[in-house]
Amino acid sequence: MAIKTKAELADKFSGASSLLYQSAKLTISEQGVISGLAPQLDVPVKVDSLNFEQGEPDIEHYKVIGLAGDWVQSAEPGDITLGFRVPTKHTDVLKMAFGNDAVQALTVAEGGDYSDYAGNGVVLKNKKVTGTWVIVNDAEDQLVILNNTSLYASVVLDSDAKGVIAVDFNGSIESDGSTPDIIFLKKTA
Repeated sequence: MAIKTKAELADKFSGASSLLYQSAKLTISEQGVISGLAPQLDVPVKVDSLNFEQGEPDIEHYKVIGLAGDWVQSAEPGDITLGFRVPTKHTDVLKMAFGNDAVQALTVAEGGDYSDYAGNGVVLKNKKVTGTWVIVNDAEDQLVILNNTSLYASVVLDSDAKGVIAVDFNGSIESDGSTPDIIFLKKTA
């Protein structure tokens, strides 16, 4: 068998242009057909805040007397980390992050100079944000789909740009052990 060259092995994805979210996990048939890909939100993400990475495997080294190397080793896969900053306080993002029941519409009835203000109040709940995240590349011809995700949100005042209110999302993938957790797709037509 001939050696494959770097050019033959090139299968590149770069330049994230969008991060899409849907609350539903994907369904994948035994024939490899994905159904249920229907993103609900095109989430604004702060540049350079999107972080997706699998950590190094946790390797257990088993040694025996008289041998310099391992007798045997075993490993657990590294944990996946997923995090990003969403610079918006839009009602839909707040409901996704903290739950529908955590967001309440509010108006100021008596407040002098502030009596004509209205907006949202948020009860900061520890809500698990589950679902599917889709990273779209710059050319919009490839997708990286993160299935089975589990994230938690927190509100931050980002000191960049003189204080932007944002919602940070951090978490991982909770693999079910049967459906793919990370999916790489290319446009076919």
